[in-house]
Amino acid sequence: MPDIDFLPETVETVRGFVKVNEHHHTTDPKIFAIGDVVRPGLLTDAIGAGRKAAKAIMDIFRSGRPTDRPRETIDRERVSLAYFDPRITEFQNMGQCASQCSSCGTCRDCGVCVAICPQAAITRQAKGEGDYEYVVEGDRCIGCGFCAQACPCGVWNLVENELMN
Repeated sequence: MPDIDFLPETVETVRGFVKVNEHHHTTDPKIFAIGDVVRPGLLTDAIGAGRKAAKAIMDIFRSGRPTDRPRETIDRERVSLAYFDPRITEFQNMGQCASQCSSCGTCRDCGVCVAICPQAAITRQAKGEGDYEYVVEGDRCIGCGFCAQACPCGVWNLVENELMN
């Protein structure tokens, strides 16, 4: 259980954890909370929550309240639907060679991104006739970068955070 004895009485708690809204704002207008004080979780959960809280704080400074605009964290243009074929040992042209590169941005459908995502934000979805696509739920993605680091093909790419003045 987190040690929350230091918090003012204006911060509401539920069963020993700090109550927050979707922006990680507590019941005290001057206090935001993230991490295990809100709920037990992974370090990546706290990092994602920290990013959301920081964005909400900047929104409050700019306009007086948090905005709910969705943020795209994965550049979907980098996902292509091609398979790596280990049986091909010679290539007819550069295009064919590039389609088989293990780090060229062509998905080999290995599923590592699905397995490593701590938020289960990535799923493989059938499109019919043997086609598929990997889909990211923006609401679940915390921008941890595990998918980008683990992908042997370089398919996933994180968009850099905007600098805040």
